[in-house]
Amino acid sequence: MAQALPPGVRIHNDPSSPKRRSLRATRAFSPGSTIATFSNPLLALPDGATMRTTCNYCLRTTAPSPSPSQSAATPPAFKACTACKAAVYCGPACQRAHWKAAHKAECKMFARVREQAGKDWLPTPVRAVAQVLLTLQQGKSGGGGREAEMRRAFIGSADGEEEDGLEGNVEGFKKDGEVWKDMELQATAAVVYAGLLQGEEVLEKAREILCKIQTNAFNRLDADTGMAGIFLDVGLAMVNHSCVPNAFIGFDKRTAILRAERPIQEGEEITISYIDNTLPKAARYEALRLYHFQCDCVRCKDDLDVYEVCQSSPVIPLNSFSLHPDLAKLRDPPGDRAKVSKAEMEVIHKKWQALAKPDGDDEESHLKLARERWKVCRPLIEARMWAAEPLPTTILQLATTWQTSYKKVVYALPLFCFLSTECDPYKFVAPFMPWRIKNIVAVVKLLAVTGELTASGALATRCSHEALVGTLATADQVSICEALLRLAVHHGASSVSDDWEVFTQAKSMLEDVESLEGREQESNMLRTWVEDPEDPRGAAFFENQVLRPIQTLSTFAVEILESTLDGGSLVKK
Repeated sequence: MAQALPPGVRIHNDPSSPKRRSLRATRAFSPGSTIATFSNPLLALPDGATMRTTCNYCLRTTAPSPSPSQSAATPPAFKACTACKAAVYCGPACQRAHWKAAHKAECKMFARVREQAGKDWLPTPVRAVAQVLLTLQQGKSGGGGREAEMRRAFIGSADGEEEDGLEGNVEGFKKDGEVWKDMELQATAAVVYAGLLQGEEVLEKAREILCKIQTNAFNRLDADTGMAGIFLDVGLAMVNHSCVPNAFIGFDKRTAILRAERPIQEGEEITISYIDNTLPKAARYEALRLYHFQCDCVRCKDDLDVYEVCQSSPVIPLNSFSLHPDLAKLRDPPGDRAKVSKAEMEVIHKKWQALAKPDGDDEESHLKLARERWKVCRPLIEARMWAAEPLPTTILQLATTWQTSYKKVVYALPLFCFLSTECDPYKFVAPFMPWRIKNIVAVVKLLAVTGELTASGALATRCSHEALVGTLATADQVSICEALLRLAVHHGASSVSDDWEVFTQAKSMLEDVESLEGREQESNMLRTWVEDPEDPRGAAFFENQVLRPIQTLSTFAVEILESTLDGGSLVKK
């Protein structure tokens, strides 16, 4: 029995191809459109360490609101399984569904975990393998449904239909001594905690299952929304990798949404990136090591940097409605890229990765690491290659640290403006890509802080950069927020999902801004601009009241970074 697929995709089999199987489009898709949704995964688990703060079935990360009978002071909470006390749920419906899908098989296991390890959770790979083993054990009597699907995916189809099984790359994992040793330990732990006999046949099966999970499961990690864990759907696992993909995946609780990043024609292979595809070539190859193949996409074959990939992108015109409406710069990026060779970029990234992580989580430790990273990135800085990794990550991590700092929060604003205008559009050309929307929403949140400080007169006492203070004092910060939120809402509709936390936050904040009194004229101008970005009056309002202040704030970022990371002063006249 072949794997059932949602409309929009089909599996293409080609035994003569190194890829063997691929996912193909059944019709044409435009950038940002939904290709297919996958809502019935074989495995969908929260990260082990977060299984007590995530519904173990629907995977929501925020507890439900208190019921009317609860006191307003009673904090909402997930409800734990009454038997094992380990898995938690947002409500009875999810608990019943998870019991039927997986927890009936694994519930008793957590008693052994508590007894033998003194914990109420398991590492994600161990729990995933144990779930599969227990489900297969439960279905030995000939059960259908989920047990049959598990058997086809992890053991093989009884009727020999090759396309049903998952690829495991077992021999490839065995060649990597340290990795294989760790996988053997995880597989053994799964067998032990599942309460199965530790015969070689069972252990071998557990290792093979773990290899298939490692090869085919998707990591749901999103630190900004608190999401973590794995997602495995056999059909979605057929999508192959490219460092210049035409699609991307977003996760909404228990559902994976496959969206087009570029135009896709009927019959065309759908590809995604399994890794951060903006890294230098050697770093990408290292990240792909556990998938046991070498990418042969145009980015790898021609060793294209992030700017070269951007220049040829078919979605550049979408940026006419974005914080980077200058399409000419995307086609002919600024900077002196001849100053830094591809080989030098590889060395820079390797040195950057080798730097020791901070000893503590305090601000000073992060600042020390940022200074070391900034020094390593000096050739990229001098060439003004702001979008070339690891420079954007260096800026982002410092901006994120300052975002929650009482003393430095004001300085985080120019950094996020800089990321949104000088880094993100070249790294992620489509304006609906999640990272671009996240950083735009970060700018809005920081403007809410600086707006309050400006209104109270406290900005000058919190910020020694006089030009930054002056720009914020004269800017219409509310209009800037409204325009950015309209961008986030417009492009967010083509990003992850309607329930994506960043998207729903943007919609909620936009409603708050729209409810402010006395702003009818400004809001009408921005609505005009959204409806027609080329309307002269609307475009002029956006240019003067929104884009120009954002670009001015962005220009302060480099001098703030230089002053902070090269030992200078933040005081600027």
